[in-house]
Amino acid sequence: MTTLRGMAMPFRVSAGGVARSEGPQKVADDLRHLLSTRLGERLLRRGYGGGVQHRLQQPNDHTLRTLIRHEIEQALRNHLPQARLTGPVRLTHDESELTVTFDYAIDSTEVAQRVALKLPRSS
Repeated sequence: MTTLRGMAMPFRVSAGGVARSEGPQKVADDLRHLLSTRLGERLLRRGYGGGVQHRLQQPNDHTLRTLIRHEIEQALRNHLPQARLTGPVRLTHDESELTVTFDYAIDSTEVAQRVALKLPRSS
């Protein structure tokens, strides 16, 4: 199994250098960063991002939740293919936030990890 290593996300300086992360923490950091990045936000990678933020103000219905699930799955396939979904993307919501939760694994020998991302809904 190859251990993933790299800059910690979000980018930060720690102990006089660039903070680094590896293994499951690196993947979880990258997943949160991907899903919390707005489409078009990164200047040189306009297609990078989860695509969820631009939909937070739309009426919450089954069609919207299906579209959000599809966009998240597509973002994972395109930008973090090493994180393989092991179950469906789950969305929970209330008036103030949308929570995206899913399980993933790096390879078939690894235990599935869970990531949950809370996205605030603007009022």
